Amino acid sequence: MSSVGTATNFLDVTHEIKLDHDNVRDLFERFRAASDRDEKATLANTLIREMAIHGDAEELSVYNDYSVLGLGDTAAHNKEEHHEIKQLVHKADTTSVGSPQYDEVISQAVTTFLTHAKEEEDEQHPIMRERLSPQDNDKLARAFLKARKMVPTRPHPAAPQTGGVAQKAAGAVGSLQDNVVEKAGGRQFAALKYAHPEF
Repeated sequence: MSSVGTATNFLDVTHEIKLDHDNVRDLFERFRAASDRDEKATLANTLIREMAIHGDAEELSVYNDYSVLGLGDTAAHNKEEHHEIKQLVHKADTTSVGSPQYDEVISQAVTTFLTHAKEEEDEQHPIMRERLSPQDNDKLARAFLKARKMVPTRPHPAAPQTGGVAQKAAGAVGSLQDNVVEKAGGRQFAALKYAHPEF
């Protein structure tokens, strides 16, 4: 498929962002319903991975266009919230599944993420849909999906959040490290309910 959308296959960046949010919502419901420790660990691994990828991908793509849309202050606010979320997700990533606080630590990270997600959906996404042309919306959606494939799969709260070259470089290094950690640790991941389009 061409990298440029046509009138019949334009992507909507707010839809792609919400899809990530909805995957986290679904995974969290499954986590809370699970009683088996291994199943909970698999779901928690997946939650951590999805929250880490989503936050960095937004910073490398979507938030860079916020100033053009009159949302420059909102981008700065979002990055502050992302920093808090990354710290909580990092804590979840480093807490043992056998810890008595495990469920609480995971829940705190996810509920903070979902509070931020609802704020984006309710307050920012309507503005984005109104101000982005179909072509620019499609371009931003594809930039977001491309960024998702480039960023680390685990949280790195000390990494830059500039959305520029420094964050891309740190992300490339982090991605390699995360791949080693996940394989060495034999991490298992759950299937996602919602899938992004391939292009």
